[in-house]
Amino acid sequence: MLPPISEESLKMLTYWIGAICTLGIYTILYRENRVYRILEHFYIGLALGFGLVETVNKVLDPQWFRPMATESSVTIMSFDKQPELPGVYLDKNMKRVGDGSWRWKPSENNQIRLVGVPPDWGAPNYLKLWLHLDSAVPKGQIKVAIQIRNPDTGKEAIMSKEIETNFSGWREIRLELGDFQIQGEPYREFEKVGKYRVLGDVVAIEFSANDQLAKSKATVHLDELRHCIGYRWWWAFAMIVGLMYYTVLSPRFGWMSRLSLGFLMSLWAAGFTFKAFVIQVSPQIKDSFRPIFGVDFVTAFNNIVFVAVLLCVMVYFFFSIEHRHILIRGPASLGRWLLMLTFGIVFGNTVMGRFSLFISRLDFLLLQNPVEASKWTKLGIVIALAILLFLLSFLSVEYEQRRVQRA
Repeated sequence: MLPPISEESLKMLTYWIGAICTLGIYTILYRENRVYRILEHFYIGLALGFGLVETVNKVLDPQWFRPMATESSVTIMSFDKQPELPGVYLDKNMKRVGDGSWRWKPSENNQIRLVGVPPDWGAPNYLKLWLHLDSAVPKGQIKVAIQIRNPDTGKEAIMSKEIETNFSGWREIRLELGDFQIQGEPYREFEKVGKYRVLGDVVAIEFSANDQLAKSKATVHLDELRHCIGYRWWWAFAMIVGLMYYTVLSPRFGWMSRLSLGFLMSLWAAGFTFKAFVIQVSPQIKDSFRPIFGVDFVTAFNNIVFVAVLLCVMVYFFFSIEHRHILIRGPASLGRWLLMLTFGIVFGNTVMGRFSLFISRLDFLLLQNPVEASKWTKLGIVIALAILLFLLSFLSVEYEQRRVQRA
């Protein structure tokens, strides 16, 4: 069994490993050497290991394996608190999940309206509800209605589904979202083309009993209403496509990797590149048409400068005709200068970003040094460590050169 390590000792060990790696990487400024190569491989191995763990924990497990092998559900209403509704009472004895359930008498109140429910349901496949009847009502029905406000239109829509009450005792009712009758437009415009549609602004849920159920004087118990995303078993085929990549290591079956690569590249081109073009480029084109009249002076001046720069740069890239006429040569030349100005700003930001990283490493080496000493002592320790690492780099280079000469 390993001895316990105190927090201070662990902090000290972490710092010195980081300091050695940081200063050792900088030995590349002298020459290619073994110290740099060892630490470079250390960083690459650490990054690969960390990336593998992060890929499994944050991508494969939550976004692939769990949706494929398990049911994802979120509780909408637990029914374990005293309701303030006529004909509805809290029953802590007759329950299925949690601390209790609601005992509902449709003969006293044939409708229950639940407000304050979670508005964002994501893209569920179905709802699940625990329902209990003390006696079966063959022609009875409970209508479940979901009231939704569409953010695009500002209007409300209703999704409804009937539950038959021809059973007694507890039963877990599964309500497929695809079987709901729709009145209005519950889905937003961009969701109508997809299979998975988001319920993002739910206002209320209603339970309504028909006349047969109300007249029967039966008692209904409600417990735990959930929206669920079911098992996506077809996602298992993603593993097959992924494993086909590794056939590149086999001369006989290498053609499978090309099929997998071509299939995924086509999906990327059609599903991402074209979509990104439509989503990103179209708003930019629309934003290029800016008003000059009907706005304040500062906005009008800014818009004039924006459009002028845009047109000059576009004229510079207009290569269909020669830039001989002054009306084309002048704006094209100005567009080239504006491009150089923009590239200079971008390169300057890149250099500043690198300096920010360098300053961050200096902050780690000097200000985050856990050694209890003055700042000058800490600076001396860091300089001594850097000199030692550069000396090792020098000796490694000399050793390699002499070995080559002897060979």
